[in-house]
Amino acid sequence: MATSAVSRDSDVVKCYCCTICEKERSVEVDADFYCKKCLAYFCRIYVFTPTDSMSHYGKDKIMEWPLPKKMENRLLQCDTHKYETLTMYCPDHSQLCCSRCVELNHR
Repeated sequence: MATSAVSRDSDVVKCYCCTICEKERSVEVDADFYCKKCLAYFCRIYVFTPTDSMSHYGKDKIMEWPLPKKMENRLLQCDTHKYETLTMYCPDHSQLCCSRCVELNHR
């Protein structure tokens, strides 16, 4: 099971999924470590013996793992306009907005 990070309208976002399982097997498997050199997440199935040239981080250093692109896209998605990206900030409302929100509510 993948690590869930955000729940919005009962949609669970899978954060750190094994890169190989996701791409080659179309399955979301919880990643156990991240390799900085490969720029990929790996599960227990694809455990490898890291060489000196590899920089890998286990779950004990999960705060050093970069945010997956899937999660980044989800965090930048407008709650009101699902297919719009948050691109602006309204200081009057202290709110992040997409271009449609600005057009409709933040003039």
